[in-house]
Amino acid sequence: MKSPILLLLLVPMTWLSCTGIMPFSPYAGNYSSQMARRLTPVENPATGLYGYVNDLGLWAIQPRYQSANRFGANGLARVRLGARYGAINMAGKTVINFNFSNGYDVDAAILSMGKGRMRGIELWEEQDSRTGLYGYLDYYGTWFIKPQYYRARAFNREGYAVVEMKRGQWGAIDRNNRIVIQPNFTSSYDAENALRRLMGY
Repeated sequence: MKSPILLLLLVPMTWLSCTGIMPFSPYAGNYSSQMARRLTPVENPATGLYGYVNDLGLWAIQPRYQSANRFGANGLARVRLGARYGAINMAGKTVINFNFSNGYDVDAAILSMGKGRMRGIELWEEQDSRTGLYGYLDYYGTWFIKPQYYRARAFNREGYAVVEMKRGQWGAIDRNNRIVIQPNFTSSYDAENALRRLMGY
C-alpha cells in the first residue's frame, strides 16, 4: 500500500501532466545545457544561410539566418535575419524579435532575461528602420518606448536617458517615458551634464 504522503505528491503531478501544465521549464538547468550542445550552427553551402543540425547531421532548424551563434545554457541563441538581430529557442521559435541592429544588445537582453529581471528594467535604444526615429526596446525586442525621438542615449543606472525630443532640443526621460528634464538644451553634452548634477555626481 502506498503511503498517504506519496499519494498526495503523485496526484497533483499527474493532474499537471495530463493538463499540459508543468511546474518547471523542460529546458531548465543541466537539461538545457545538454540539449543546447546537441544543436550546432552550420552554414548551408548552397545558400550561405545558417541553421542548426542535430547529432545525426540532420537539419533541426532550417537554414534561414545570415549568422547564428551557439545555444546558451538557457536554451536561446542569437541569430541575424537580414540586417537585424534577435534570438530563437531550440524549437526555432523567435523569442527576441528582430529589431536590434547590434548583436551585443541581444546578448545583453538574453542575459537580462536569464537573470529573471522584470520587463522594462533594462532598455536598449534603437533606431526604427521604418521611420528613422529612436525608441527603446525591452528584452523581447518589442518597443517599450515607441520610436519618437530624433536621437537617444542609453539609460543610466538610475533609469534616466538623454534624448533629442525636437531638432536640436535635448532633455531627459525616465523609463516610463516621463520628461524629467525639459528639452531646452541645445546639445546632448549639456543635457547629460545637467542630468549628472541632478543625480548628485
